[in-house]
Amino acid sequence: MAVGCRIRRNFERPAKELVEAFRGIPVANIDDNCGRIAAVDASIYPLNPKARLLGTAFTVNAPAGDNLLFHKALDMAQPGDVIVLANKGSMSRALCGEIMSSYAKSRGLAGIIIDGCVRDGYTLSQMDFLVYAKGVTPNGPYKNGPGKMNFPVSFAGIIINPGDIIVGKGEK
Repeated sequence: MAVGCRIRRNFERPAKELVEAFRGIPVANIDDNCGRIAAVDASIYPLNPKARLLGTAFTVNAPAGDNLLFHKALDMAQPGDVIVLANKGSMSRALCGEIMSSYAKSRGLAGIIIDGCVRDGYTLSQMDFLVYAKGVTPNGPYKNGPGKMNFPVSFAGIIINPGDIIVGKGEK
């Protein structure tokens, strides 16, 4: 692990009943009732347009184009978590693709949202697993770190805290 990585292993998660209470509520209604400050900007979209995302935020803050801590997050996140990978909005490198998404699905994670790129876009669009990103590129990531895990992140225009409830709809 690179020097400078900070990992918070534990954080407070909302009760499963509270998370489930958000199922079926339109995302726009949730944002309206949160003072119109709870939605990410329009640059983040689902790779699968049928996607409907619901889970608990597991945050990762990584340098642009780097996914070192994302690998660790895949092992530490719990079923029902949504990995929120803050990548400074970089479009230069894919931080996730078919292999990592398949692994996340096998661990019972609810989804992955990245303020950057993924690879294997067509395959991800066909998967029964929810990935949201800014774009697709074949360029692979760096694995140098440093980074932070489970601290507040600046993500696509809002602040997301570990344990926040993440709701997403399936339209671009």
